Amino acid sequence: MSEAINQHWHFAIVGAGLSGVCLAVLLAREQPQWNILLIDSQAPEAAPDHRASALSASTVDVLQSMGLWSTLVTQTAAITGIDVSDRGHIGSASLDAREQSLSAYGYVVENAHLASVFATALAKYPSITHISSTAPRLIKPRRNGMSLTLEEGEYLADLVVIAGGEHRSLAEKLGITYRHYDYQRAALVANLTMTEAHEGLAHERFTGDGAIALLPLPGETGKRVSLVWTLPPEQAEKMQTAAPEEFIRCLNQQLGSRVGAALEVAYRQCFPVKKVIAAEQVRSHLLLLGNAAHSMHPVAGQGFNLTVRDMATLTELLAKAHDEGIAPGDLGVLQRYAKLRKDDQGRTIALSDKLPKLFGMNEPLAMVARNIGLVTLDLLPPLRQSFARFGAGLMARRAHLRE
Repeated sequence: MSEAINQHWHFAIVGAGLSGVCLAVLLAREQPQWNILLIDSQAPEAAPDHRASALSASTVDVLQSMGLWSTLVTQTAAITGIDVSDRGHIGSASLDAREQSLSAYGYVVENAHLASVFATALAKYPSITHISSTAPRLIKPRRNGMSLTLEEGEYLADLVVIAGGEHRSLAEKLGITYRHYDYQRAALVANLTMTEAHEGLAHERFTGDGAIALLPLPGETGKRVSLVWTLPPEQAEKMQTAAPEEFIRCLNQQLGSRVGAALEVAYRQCFPVKKVIAAEQVRSHLLLLGNAAHSMHPVAGQGFNLTVRDMATLTELLAKAHDEGIAPGDLGVLQRYAKLRKDDQGRTIALSDKLPKLFGMNEPLAMVARNIGLVTLDLLPPLRQSFARFGAGLMARRAHLRE
C-alpha cells in the first residue's frame, strides 16, 4: 500500500462496483502502459447482491471484445421474446427476436456471477492496482491532474473517475449539482420459481401501482426468473416482510394468465426508485460514470447497458488521444466524449422516465393512448423492429475497441 502513495497514476477509479471494475479492465486491455488505481470503498460486511442484469446486444458486443463473453454466456439466460401488457386492459405487444434476425434481445445474468467474471479478469492485468479504502476525503484539482486524499495518504492521477451513486457526494463537494426526481416507488427485487418454464420469454407488465418485470434466469429447470416489482414504498416494505405464501398470492393476482404463476420466492430486497442526473459529467481531469452520472427508473433495464456504452466510447477516445500523445484527463477529449454520448443518454433516460409515468396514469385519455400504442406496436413489424433495436442498444453509435 505505502508504495502506491504519491505515485502518479494515469487513472484513479473511485468505486469498485460493476461499472468501476469493468472500466478498469477495459482500460488495461486497451493500453497496457496505463497504470490504474481502483479504489474499493465498499464495506466488507455489505449485503450480497442478489439482483440480476439484462445485458443488451450492445453490452454483449463490448464483453466479446474484452474476451469475457465466452466465459460469461454459460451462466446466462437468453431473452428470445418480450411480452408487454397492461393489467386490466386489452393493449399488449409481443416481440420475437427472430423477427429482427437476432438470436436474442439480450442475456440475463446474476450480478454476483458477473462480478466474479470481472474480478477474475481484473487479476490478469498487473497495470491495475486494486486497493480497499474508505472513500476519498477530498478530491482537488492539481496542475495537470487531480489529487485524492485517502486515509493512507495522497494519490495523484491524470484522470479521476467517480463511479457509482454512493460517491455522488464527492462530485457535490466539487460543485457539481444533480437533478432529482422521486417516483414515490420502491423496486422490490426477488428470485422466483414459476410453475412453467420461461422458454426465454421476458415480461413487462404494467399495473396501477407500478411495473412488474420478469426476466428469465439460467437453470436446469428453466423455471427461475428475476422479479423487479415497483410499488409505493409502504406496499413494497409490506411485501418484503410478508410471509412467502402471502407474497406469492399477492404477486399472482397482479401477474394474470398471460404471464403465468409464481410458485416460490427465494429472497426479497427493496431499493428506492429515483432519477438522479448530474448537471455535468466531465471536467478537466474528472469524469462521472454510472449512477454517479445518471441513475434512472429500472423499468427498461437500461442502466448498466447505458454505462457500458459510455465506457466503451470513453476507452476508444482515450486510446486515440494516447496515440496522439495526449494524456488522460484532457478537457477537449472528455468534452468530445460527452458530446458523443449525449443523444444516447438522453433517449435512454427519457424512455425509462416516460414509460412508468404513462402507464401510471389512470385518466381515461392516457389509458386509451397507451393501449393504442401497445396494439400498434404489436401490429406493425417496422415499429417493433425499431423498438427492439433501441432496447438492444443497437441504435447507438458503436465504439471501436481493440480486438
